[in-house]
Amino acid sequence: MILADIYFNGAGVKRNVPLALRFACEAEEAMARLAFPEIAKLSDSDRARGQFEFCDYAATTITMTFCSGYEAQIEDNRRSHYFSKVRSSMSSEQQAAFDKLLAAQDAYVKAHRAEVDQGGTIRGIRTIGSIGILNDEFHTEVVHFERKKWPALSKAQLRNADSLLRRQYEKTLQQLRDRPKDETWEGSVTASNLANVQGTWEAYRDAWTAFARRRYPTAADAIRAEIILARCRLLATIN
Repeated sequence: MILADIYFNGAGVKRNVPLALRFACEAEEAMARLAFPEIAKLSDSDRARGQFEFCDYAATTITMTFCSGYEAQIEDNRRSHYFSKVRSSMSSEQQAAFDKLLAAQDAYVKAHRAEVDQGGTIRGIRTIGSIGILNDEFHTEVVHFERKKWPALSKAQLRNADSLLRRQYEKTLQQLRDRPKDETWEGSVTASNLANVQGTWEAYRDAWTAFARRRYPTAADAIRAEIILARCRLLATIN
């Protein structure tokens, strides 16, 4: 599908619509058939270059999962480029803390797969989407904090963040433990899954706090609370 996009749009190569269609058909004939009416409109148009994507017409779970993963990889690369740029403006101490934060965030995101329902044929798409939300959230936080846009939290929120998290974690944990056996299937999120991921998240929270104290010292407490409240919101969606 990537080659189909490249040759249809003339991205770095001479535009070749028949070859693009061949690659699309080899990837998934149903997708190519769905895309053909639009291809017929655009094949002679220079305006189509760089605008058409066969993934928009993915017709099976396999190709939809591939396309979701491909798009996620593009976003990962963009985020990594931004993080490298930001890192270059940091002191050596801040860089060391940021590197630890990036490693902790990566470990948490990978562990998060275990608290995403793995049942059904769309489990891959579901997991990629959930991981994408966490990665986008982290990227947005760094962008905002670099611009000195601090979390708008009340004193009560700052004070109660930890206790709110404890209550939500215990509530979600108990719900998973109490789930009837006839509502549990292979790939379901379990209490042990949640406990394992929570430990990884705690390392992520601590790494965020350590970095914030070096990079954004005046807002470190608010940032820590925001990270905790974000985890609260996520825990509330797990069942």
